[in-house]
Amino acid sequence: MQSIKGMRPEAPAGRILLPRAAVLLGGLLAATAAPALAAEGAAAAPGLLERLQQTFQGLPNLLILTTFLFFLCLVEGVILFFSDSQRRHRRLMQKRLKYLDRLEKRFTQESLLKVDRLQTQFWLRRLLKKVRSLEQLQRLLQQADVSWPLGIVLGLFAFSGALGLSLGYFYRGGLGGLLGLGLGLFLPYKLLVLKRTHRLKKFEKQLPEALDLMARGLKAGHAFASGLQMVGEEMENPIGMEFFKTFKEYNHGMDMNTALLNMCERVNLKELKLFTTAVMIQRETGGNLTEILEKIAGLIRERFKLRNQIKALTAEGRLSGWILILLPPMIFTIMLKINPDYTLMLVHHPTGRFMAMTALFFQVVGMVVIRRIVNIKI
Repeated sequence: MQSIKGMRPEAPAGRILLPRAAVLLGGLLAATAAPALAAEGAAAAPGLLERLQQTFQGLPNLLILTTFLFFLCLVEGVILFFSDSQRRHRRLMQKRLKYLDRLEKRFTQESLLKVDRLQTQFWLRRLLKKVRSLEQLQRLLQQADVSWPLGIVLGLFAFSGALGLSLGYFYRGGLGGLLGLGLGLFLPYKLLVLKRTHRLKKFEKQLPEALDLMARGLKAGHAFASGLQMVGEEMENPIGMEFFKTFKEYNHGMDMNTALLNMCERVNLKELKLFTTAVMIQRETGGNLTEILEKIAGLIRERFKLRNQIKALTAEGRLSGWILILLPPMIFTIMLKINPDYTLMLVHHPTGRFMAMTALFFQVVGMVVIRRIVNIKI
């Protein structure tokens, strides 16, 4: 319910249109009367009136008035559209309804049956059983919420590696080809890791609110499974989809502990494992589940607060690390512009190359040491 205090009443559309229309219409009539006024005041301002007369000469007044009214209504319509206070609420409501509709459709399409994406690729199935890294890659795809089959992902890795190998070999020979191959294989993997990290961070931020919602549902008399359903229907992805999957698995006959463990496998997060362990222990030994959920939500919020305090305290160290890392390349670039012959001795002379490689090695060591100092695990 919106607060009445401080709200300003909105003027009706007619009150907005009529004053502006009167002002602009007066200006239009003055412009259309410019040819008549030009004859009387030509001595005062001959240049301006002549240009006005040449502009409006030959145009009927009805056409000018119609064009003016058209653009006036267009501008007023755009202003009224964007100044509508209920427009944002309607847009949010439509977005919410579309999300709920996609939630049902997506889960219906995915189904509870674990479809084997490799059922037509027997060689890939055998390779997956032998090579453990492929199994880890498949788990990474699941945690990053990438629905592509493993065969397509491997083909993308092969294409990226071949492209990097070709470009590196074309520009830098054999060593460049090896570096290009490594870079081509590393970039898709890094993108998957970044996508998984972004998804886990968003899930972690949503988890305390989800636990509070479940605790309020339990206080109102709902079952724990109903709390999972409420989180799935009321909250956005990724936590909404994961809790909704867990609820559907339990609703179709799976044990609650198994459904929660499946969610932990899909979302590799310490806070979620803490929640799952607490719920499983409570189901075995009993206890006040509402109080447990509220305490876990408070604990997660305290972890967020402590993490932000640590980031604030280590901001100076991280900034110093970035300055120390970026300063040598910047100085090298500036010196290369000022005195190329003096700077290129680090590239052409053997002693210069040795010094440059030694400096680069210690730069990497310093970066690793500073990173380990400022990254404090909670």
